[in-house]
Amino acid sequence: MKNTLLFGIGLLVLSIVVLIYPPAESKAADDFSGQSITIAGTGDCQSLLRVLAKAFNKSFEDARIRIPDSIGSSGGIKALIDGKVDLARVARPLKPHEQKKGLSYHLFAKNPVVFVVHPDVKSLDNLDVGQIIDIYAGKTNRWEQLGGSQGKIYALTREPGDSSLSIINGQVPGFKDIAKSAAKVYFSTPETVEALVRHKNTIGFIPLTEVKGTGLRVIKVNAVSPSVENVTMGKYKLTTSFAIVSKGKLSGFAKTFVNYLYSAPGRVIITEFGAIPSN
Repeated sequence: MKNTLLFGIGLLVLSIVVLIYPPAESKAADDFSGQSITIAGTGDCQSLLRVLAKAFNKSFEDARIRIPDSIGSSGGIKALIDGKVDLARVARPLKPHEQKKGLSYHLFAKNPVVFVVHPDVKSLDNLDVGQIIDIYAGKTNRWEQLGGSQGKIYALTREPGDSSLSIINGQVPGFKDIAKSAAKVYFSTPETVEALVRHKNTIGFIPLTEVKGTGLRVIKVNAVSPSVENVTMGKYKLTTSFAIVSKGKLSGFAKTFVNYLYSAPGRVIITEFGAIPSN
């Protein structure tokens, strides 16, 4: 009888404790109710982060991660510093003057920058550096000159300062020295992808993560494909970095989302898009 009474009192005390101090997981979920985090910046990982955010949002009934259209890495950082957004997304390291603003850099993936062609360009899966230079310099202007299907070549490039262009300039010898480019300039990754998909006989360079679902054909460079193995071993050198930038240390809902990028489910999605997750 005494033991039964003590057991009953113990249950009552435990119930009171649980009511006063709910489990941490439940409390965290309640704390996120109604919260919305906006992550602005580069278009290079826009599609990838939208898929990651959609998967993450399924775990929260009344809290959302929002990935608006591209305003560029620098635009995202400026919006973060000005307090207009909660986090920034970038496809490059922080610049020295940005590092002085008390920002924290959270690298979550390494991603290949790839040359792609419209699916209408047949019988061509590799270009060497010299051929790429000649295309962008206007010296080679027909696909059949390179062993491809017949058609005029329409090259697309990016504006100075773009993350992908910076990688191309640094890793493709002679690319930045082209006196007069024959390529049309586009000012965002989504805009570039749309033009490549819409116009036949085009060639351009974009992050591999933005190829998924477009039908665009990835071209090897010097017979090296942008595979995970080649990127990891350093054989494919056209790579950029994807990161989330915060003001100071992460906390709350923002920290929970960034942690998700490093989780097993998050890493699976990143890998499916062709990027290499960071540890």
